Amino acid sequence: MNKAELDRIQEQAREQDRRRYFRIEDRVGLQLEAIRPEDEASLIASIDDPSARAGLFNELRAVRDKHLPERRSLEYKFPTVAAYVKVLEKQIEILALAIGDGEGFSVTPDTLVNLSAQGMSLDQGEIFALDSLVEARLTLFPDRCHIRAIARVIRSDQESAVRRTALDFVHLRDADREAIIRHVHMLQRLQLQAIAEEALDAAYPDPRPGKGAATKPRLRDD
Repeated sequence: MNKAELDRIQEQAREQDRRRYFRIEDRVGLQLEAIRPEDEASLIASIDDPSARAGLFNELRAVRDKHLPERRSLEYKFPTVAAYVKVLEKQIEILALAIGDGEGFSVTPDTLVNLSAQGMSLDQGEIFALDSLVEARLTLFPDRCHIRAIARVIRSDQESAVRRTALDFVHLRDADREAIIRHVHMLQRLQLQAIAEEALDAAYPDPRPGKGAATKPRLRDD
């Protein structure tokens, strides 16, 4: 391996680390349950089971993303076939989501968290012992993306009026981690777009009564 290839691999590793630590505030569906140390191995096996239904949607997306070059080629050479494949993929995703919904995940975004692919923090009433393990069942909206992980409690403030808990994901399937990264990036993009829209509204005020803004440059959403 030459130096250029080594530098490229190291840069890819650094970029992956950066992506893991991007954080954002979000409302999610969340269920936490304490894990006894002796149950950790069996729970890991359950999460990693290829037939596990909870992460089916994320696994399907990971396979689709892996074959993105082939999809692009198909769209170029056979657009009609590619369009039909997209219809089939959508139907499969709907089925995968319906299967996941039956696995005991929350169906409402009722918990505010600070989320990254590395872990999350939240204010909640239940207290977990510091350094203990918990099973986290996470639902990301609006896609209803289900994620099941083992997390370690790295912060548990019990004395303050607001009880703050911080969790570090210690076992998370690759497809689920990528789903969190994709979700965080999507929310960041929407937030930046909203900020830019507000800046344009302020820069191009509409003098007519009751109007928000004059004609202004259109933001691209791609």
